[in-house]
Amino acid sequence: MFGYVKAFPPELTLREYELYRAGYCGVCRAMGRCNGRTSCAGLTWDSVFLFFVRTALTKDPFEVKRIFCLLHPFRKRQAVLSTPQIDYAARASAVLIHGKLQDDKKDERGVKKLRASLLLPLASRHKKRAALPELEERCGAILAKLAETERERPASFDLPASLSGELTAEVFSCGLPAGSEEERLAREIGFHTGKFVYAADAADDFLSDQKAGRYNPYAALFGRDTLTEDDKEGIFDGIRYELTAIERALALIDFSGITGIEHILSNIVGEGMTDAAGASTSLPKGEENSD
Repeated sequence: MFGYVKAFPPELTLREYELYRAGYCGVCRAMGRCNGRTSCAGLTWDSVFLFFVRTALTKDPFEVKRIFCLLHPFRKRQAVLSTPQIDYAARASAVLIHGKLQDDKKDERGVKKLRASLLLPLASRHKKRAALPELEERCGAILAKLAETERERPASFDLPASLSGELTAEVFSCGLPAGSEEERLAREIGFHTGKFVYAADAADDFLSDQKAGRYNPYAALFGRDTLTEDDKEGIFDGIRYELTAIERALALIDFSGITGIEHILSNIVGEGMTDAAGASTSLPKGEENSD
């Protein structure tokens, strides 16, 4: 995930935004508790989305409380206290961060490659403390297959993007009752979230991938070094399809008894992720063809 899965605050109420921020602080505290304090440097809003989705599906109760934070010592911050789902989101982040650093070490050059090499030993310790061997094994197998697919440089978006979707489907569904509706919806949301992230990231990195000689699915698919406006529109349409699929899955969740989460999740998908997608394709949300 890493950066594209976040809310659009202007469309949240103050109470919803405070709960969203409390989820962020709660995941941060959980990362320190479950993975080690230094793991908090890898905190992203993506993990907050995972926490809220899993909480909506499992209906695990949670409590928000004002607490002191070492990074903000002069004012108490609201934070979600420890729950099975916020701890899972924190632990899963360690698995994902380790996988991303391994990928950067293999594929990047210069500063990014050096940074990944230096951080990997620390990330390995965080992943070990997170203690999610089943998720680690599943994600490792998918990441290896994705790396192999990208080395083959297929002229296809769906081949690598579907593997990215399988990866996040495992992250969203791991540990939920096998064959349950909760697991099915978690996999559906995770799968299309992964495809969305892969699409937005590939669009964002199009030019840098070209300069570095890295595989980019859109360059391979369209067979050119620059994206035309029609290309960008096509990419954005594909991204909207993934977001619509997430929205359909969210609509099947029973949110009764869970105050505030439903609109936060719909805001993340319908506003925040759409806005991020528009930025990655250089087509701001709501922009239309000039035809």
